[in-house]
Amino acid sequence: MESSAVSSSPPNPDASVALRQILALLFLDVDGVLNPYAWDGPRPGTFADFSLHEARGFPLRLSPAMGARLARLPVEICWATTWSDTIDRDVTPFVGLPAGLHVAARLPLEATAALTNWKFAQIRCIVEQEQRPFVWLDDDALDWPDAHGLTPRQWAGALEIPNLLYAPDPRCGLTEHDLARIERWLNGLDAAS
Repeated sequence: MESSAVSSSPPNPDASVALRQILALLFLDVDGVLNPYAWDGPRPGTFADFSLHEARGFPLRLSPAMGARLARLPVEICWATTWSDTIDRDVTPFVGLPAGLHVAARLPLEATAALTNWKFAQIRCIVEQEQRPFVWLDDDALDWPDAHGLTPRQWAGALEIPNLLYAPDPRCGLTEHDLARIERWLNGLDAAS
């Protein structure tokens, strides 16, 4: 599986000044994005400082350099992961991101029972309320439909809000190449103003 990206709604040069003056949101998953759970060795652009940790009985391979690179992006990071309840204990100390970042999505029990895309429901609410450009980094939830059969990619494709949905390869997680591509997209928001 290769990394895939969909810029469903590119920056619009005619967007309002208010939209351009706020930070974009970055919805961030852990497994497959920060933690390459299907690791099969380094690839071009892979971060070199991964270290292995265990949390809740699961192995986590995390890179402080990747976290530092993410922290430099002009975004507001919001966690969207099953790790959300223990993120500041199990992930942030090992990936170099600050504790206390906003949690965009928590796993509700009813979503588990219904096997629906619980991240999508919560992220959709935030985006509809905030009306801000956003990036969503997730290795698999971007193609999971909600209870009505709508996928995040379909929803994002119909938005007028600039957005980038990006699925890193879970064999290597986010790479320098992925982050450069995301940064170019974010810079395009500024260029449109």
